[in-house]
Parts: sequence; structure tokens; C-alpha cells
Amino acid sequence: MMDERRDVALAIKSCLDSLMSDATRCALDDLARFLSLAALAAEEAADAHDPQAVRMKALMASGAGHC
Repeated sequence: MMDERRDVALAIKSCLDSLMSDATRCALDDLARFLSLAALAAEEAADAHDPQAVRMKALMASGAGHC
């Protein structure tokens, strides 16, 4: 069930990112900002249903593996 919720949240984020790109291209700045916030919320929802997300964020925040 968690995987399904994560997949749905990622699909919604993808759609919102596409809409945000279209809004930006058409100079609909307020709409683009609103869509970017909605896409961020969808990404956070996906992370909330991903058991590996916490580890990945910790890894990316650290200096491990960086030159």
C-alpha cells in the first residue's frame, strides 16, 4: 500500500511539474508558483511513504561520497 501511495504521489508531481513548465513558458507567473508549491507537497507526500527517503536525505546532506 505504501508503494502505491508513493507511486501516485510521484505521478501527480510529474503532472504538476509539466503544468508548471507550461505556465512558466506562457508567463503565468502566479500559476507557476502555485503549481511549484503543489509539486513540492506531492514530493513530500511521496517521501512520507518511502521508507528509504530518510536515509537518502541523510546521505545527501552529509559529505559522504563528495569530492
